[in-house]
Order: sequence, then C-alpha cells, then structure tokens
Amino acid sequence: MLLLLIMNIVLCVAICNNAEYEINGQCCPMCDQGKRVHKHCDEYTSTTCDSCHVNTYTDAPNGLIECLPCSLCDPSNGLRVKKACTLKSNTVCEPLPGYYCIDFFSNCQKAIKHSNCSPGQYINQTGTEFSDTVCEECPAGSYSDGILCKLHTKCESLGKTTVKAGTETTDAECSNGEPSHVLILSVCGVCALVFVIGSVLVIVKKINTLHYHQANQQ
Repeated sequence: MLLLLIMNIVLCVAICNNAEYEINGQCCPMCDQGKRVHKHCDEYTSTTCDSCHVNTYTDAPNGLIECLPCSLCDPSNGLRVKKACTLKSNTVCEPLPGYYCIDFFSNCQKAIKHSNCSPGQYINQTGTEFSDTVCEECPAGSYSDGILCKLHTKCESLGKTTVKAGTETTDAECSNGEPSHVLILSVCGVCALVFVIGSVLVIVKKINTLHYHQANQQ
C-alpha cells in the first residue's frame, strides 16, 4: 500500500523541462518575456499567452498569470529614472545628482545625499553613485572651506605684518601699513619735527618783537 501511495504521488507531480512550467500536475509551455499566461494548456491546446499591460513586465520566459509591476523611482527616496520600464524589462533607477545608493537589490531602492566636508577638511574622494564623499583633514599651515586646502598667507613675504594668525578654517590676516615699530618711529619723528618748527617760530617771533621795541625807542 505504501509503495502504491508513493507511486501515485510521483505520477501526480510532473517533471517539466526548462521551457515548461507545472500546473495541476501537467507541464505547459512557458510564455515569452513580455507576456503572461492567459490560459493554461490542457490535453488538447497549448498555453495561451497575452502581452503584459502598461507599467508591468516579465523579463524571462514564465508561467505567470499576471505580469510584474514596474518599479517606481521615487524622488523622495533620492531616485530618478535611468531606464524606463518596458514590457520585457523593469525600470532601472539611479540616485539623483549629489546622492548615492544605500539600498541595492537588483535595482537601487533608496539613495541619500553625499556628505559635505567640514571647514578645515578637503574632499579626498568625490562621492559616486554607490559611495559617499571621503573627507580628510587639511595639513598644518593650511585652511579650507570644506572643499580644497589653501596655504596660509605669509604676510612677511609680502612686506606686511601678521595681524591675526591663520587657523584651520581661516587665512592669516595681514596689515596694509608698515610694521608697528616703524610706525612708532615715524610718529615720533613727525612729533620731533613739529616741536623743532614750533620752537623756531617762537624764537623768531621773540626776536621780531624785540627789534620792534628797539626801533620804537629810537
């Protein structure tokens, strides 16, 4: 009895080849890609196939009674259409410009924005469709706004003085005038000249006054 039962089960399960699908213990010819099964085969007729509807597809020979829905490239998930869906192929999505894919399973499912490098860093590797931006710290003696490193300005080499030293995020600030000690000496020189001129004028005035009095007495 057990042997008969096993034989019956084996006979009820059809062994189909690669171009067929099994339905109710019978092997039916598959429909081509871009099509679906409209009516299964029977002992008198072969499988009847219909084309997929709009926004559906089948990308391989199949025994499906409904085609697969085309994927949507949702901008809210950072995606856009790279290749539109056809009856024989699914939509191909790609990240929006400035985004990279973080969920990939035969097609990109979600993407997020590339990271921005912070001030004091530079872009070592630009972000791609499947990788984020790689940031690195700027070397000593330089600064950046998060894109490229620039060397601090050397004020002395320009004949100026450093008012404020450069940092990781800002350049050095230079004075537009002479160095402070030169400025001090210049001011002192001007003051001395004014004093001398003033003294000379006072003496000249006194001499003129004296001559005036002497001339009146005569």
